[in-house]
Amino acid sequence: MLHFSETEINENEPILFIHGIGAGRWMWWQQEKAFSDYPIILVDLPGHGKSVSVPWISLMDTTDMIAKEVIKNRTVHVVGISLGGHVALELAKRHPDKILSAFISGITATPMRFQFLLKMQSRIVQREIQNERYLNRVARDYYHLPPDKAAEFRANYQLLTRKTYETIWKEIMQFQLDQSYGNIAVPCLFTAGDQESPGILEAVSLAPELVPNSVGRLIPGAQHAWPVQKAHEFNQLLRDWLNCLPHEKHGE
Repeated sequence: MLHFSETEINENEPILFIHGIGAGRWMWWQQEKAFSDYPIILVDLPGHGKSVSVPWISLMDTTDMIAKEVIKNRTVHVVGISLGGHVALELAKRHPDKILSAFISGITATPMRFQFLLKMQSRIVQREIQNERYLNRVARDYYHLPPDKAAEFRANYQLLTRKTYETIWKEIMQFQLDQSYGNIAVPCLFTAGDQESPGILEAVSLAPELVPNSVGRLIPGAQHAWPVQKAHEFNQLLRDWLNCLPHEKHGE
């Protein structure tokens, strides 16, 4: 079973936040505060956080698991970053009856080059995971985390096994946003920081051409982890997105 947490139900529809690879529920603490007027659902993906004992099989398997075990018989807004963005997109495609809207950040839309380097990349990541000085530097200089969140970052990242990492990345590297996503009717916002990789920037312009009822937005001066690094800007865009959706009750 997947581990997840949720806040109290109120008049607004819940928001489900889905983290990226190597992270966990911890990364959404600033969104949980900013959207206290919404019921918040935070999930640990398979192979991550408190779901570490649940093996990562595939995007499809994870998507169906979240739909069954986390969303259940509700409807939610889904927000995903990186790997979580891919999961959010698959939820909109496979379970549209459960998804009110999808806010998707930092995904790719075409197969990546240099897939043959995955094994080497994986070995490097496993060395980094064991290097406390490296992890402290990433927490401080990249994420700008306070001490308590830096500890959560390290603990969660160190749970990432080589098998989980390679299984996830093999599928993501081969991902192709194709015509099958043209059947998505759920409102989707595809976004990314303008300092992200070319493949991610491409997705922001390509996705709205393939996915009906969707828009793309680049965030000036933002990097891949902007929900953490630039939480104010992220929260404002998410708030604006929720407020522009029809037939919903929204907080001020």
